[in-house]
Amino acid sequence: MKNIALTISYDGSDFAGFQRQPNQRTIQGELEAALGRLEGEIPVVYGAGRTDSGVHAVGQVVNFFSKKDLPVSAYLKGLNTLLPDDLKVKKVAFVSKDFHARKSAKAKEYHYWLRLSETPSPIGIKALWLSETLDITAMAEALKHFEGRHDFQGFRSTGSSVESSIRTVYQTGSRQIGDLVVFSITADGFLYNMVRIIMGTLLEVGRKRLSANIIPEIIQSLNRSRAGTTAPATGLYLYQVYYHQELEFLFNKNSHQSTVSNQNSIELKRNNLDIIGYFT
Repeated sequence: MKNIALTISYDGSDFAGFQRQPNQRTIQGELEAALGRLEGEIPVVYGAGRTDSGVHAVGQVVNFFSKKDLPVSAYLKGLNTLLPDDLKVKKVAFVSKDFHARKSAKAKEYHYWLRLSETPSPIGIKALWLSETLDITAMAEALKHFEGRHDFQGFRSTGSSVESSIRTVYQTGSRQIGDLVVFSITADGFLYNMVRIIMGTLLEVGRKRLSANIIPEIIQSLNRSRAGTTAPATGLYLYQVYYHQELEFLFNKNSHQSTVSNQNSIELKRNNLDIIGYFT
């Protein structure tokens, strides 16, 4: 029995999220159906993150167990032939039996894209289109206040079953490329809609309805009503999932992106927001 990990990317626009649902098109459902056709037996696919409806991924990681002795090419070429155009496998790794895409993850990195222009664009990166002027500098300043270990009770939506709302945000960043602006946040875990609520709060800062310096007070209040609205899923991407160093090497060979130094800490070696994954 082999444990196989896949790095996948997808455009979440036409999916009802990652998790399998009856009579709904989902990432897990499409993957399991395609693997069933490839291997003759439908496996259970485990994902690193259960992205919501409309959320995209550049580097989602999944794993499943297989009784077959198929080569890597079967999953890179054969499986991609069976998958739809908006869901593809990027990398394959044969991993240890105890590896689990979600439970073994040490950190995740999410990106949120904005397009600030008079008109929307039908092509390119999926982004939240806004035809208004925002104070991007203030938004970047506000985002820095989320770094560190905090209780993010005020930045979660109802419906989450997790007991603790304490999370550690390792690093944040922002970058502007023409009309596009991207914000990143890397943490040891995320609460339900946490990134989208943080982004909704940043938009309030950008519109000058909130001061960047009030963010620590909002975090400490643990009050959901103090934070901004939940930003749409449109611009949100699961960019990368981080594991131990040996798995990081498997998934990012020849890459100079972040590396996890051990099981309990993360070392982020880059200074500028990395977006190369969108184009490779």
